[in-house]
Amino acid sequence: MAKKSSKDATRAPLALDADLRIAAAPALRDTLLKALAAGEAVELDGTTVAQVDTAALQLLAAFSRDARAAGLSVTWTGASDSLQRGVAVLGLNSLIELPARAGVN
Repeated sequence: MAKKSSKDATRAPLALDADLRIAAAPALRDTLLKALAAGEAVELDGTTVAQVDTAALQLLAAFSRDARAAGLSVTWTGASDSLQRGVAVLGLNSLIELPARAGVN
């Protein structure tokens, strides 16, 4: 039986940490840069994000912009209320494109 290459394997969503404040920004940046370097579509999971600040949101916005510029899609499996609020407060909806909240039009 032939082994599947890493390109054939379905990638698990990239789960974001619960604490995405400025202290976590360097690690988040490294993770996002590795995802860009892989040159494949990226699926993010923001369901466990409990705390987020402007530094992390700026990184997510820049990542989304750079991924799209490279022709890579960025999708979300989910986003916590904290993440949703942070994106909305900073007006980053069009860049980060979180999934719509259930029951919200």
